[in-house]
Amino acid sequence: MKTPRRRAGSWASRGACIALLGLGLVACGETADTGTPVTPPAPLTPEVGEDPEETNRAAAAIVEGELDPETFGGQIGTAFELVITGDGTEHTLAIQELVDDTTIASEGETVVGFTIEGEPGSLEITLDGDVVGMFERQGESGDSD
Repeated sequence: MKTPRRRAGSWASRGACIALLGLGLVACGETADTGTPVTPPAPLTPEVGEDPEETNRAAAAIVEGELDPETFGGQIGTAFELVITGDGTEHTLAIQELVDDTTIASEGETVVGFTIEGEPGSLEITLDGDVVGMFERQGESGDSD
């Protein structure tokens, strides 16, 4: 009696399919936009041993009175710039505990710069007084709780 033989590559291909499926499921979850690190130009006369401060930058657009995307985040103690593209109407944006009411220009981009301070947690982002998003204030380990 002969024993049926499996193809040698079948287990490898099954493993690859399972890995791709797992990656696809992980990629579907929404995460906070922590921005892209940018380094501003050095000052014309920097102090000896002084390096330019690193700043994280993220962008959003106002679409039908909402932010797109709506979730951002960054590590406590770092600088952050949120670049907002206007929608034709002037708005007021605030981030709980981090940014007081700031005017967003009706056209073009407005840069809202701030330093992330305080304890880890989720903070409301408001546009004209209405909650339109969240900012995840993260500890050194990247946790927001």
